[in-house]
Amino acid sequence: MEFASFSIELLLLLFVVAIFAGLLDTLAGGGGLISIPALILSGIPPLAALGTNKLQGSMGTATATYILVKKKKLIYLKTYH
Repeated sequence: MEFASFSIELLLLLFVVAIFAGLLDTLAGGGGLISIPALILSGIPPLAALGTNKLQGSMGTATATYILVKKKKLIYLKTYH
């Protein structure tokens, strides 16, 4: 699988699907139900599609955690021994 074999139109479509899946994942969860079939239908092997979806979800979670920490809205418990 080479990056150069994808057309600009397909990459743009996958980008739009990823944005929509990320928004859905933020609101209700389940964005992978949209992004994984789109990746597989575009010709990406299933294992690569699952890995791409997991990376996308991890980046979304990391970004949300960063924003919550930055705005001081994340409550965490300190344990004292």
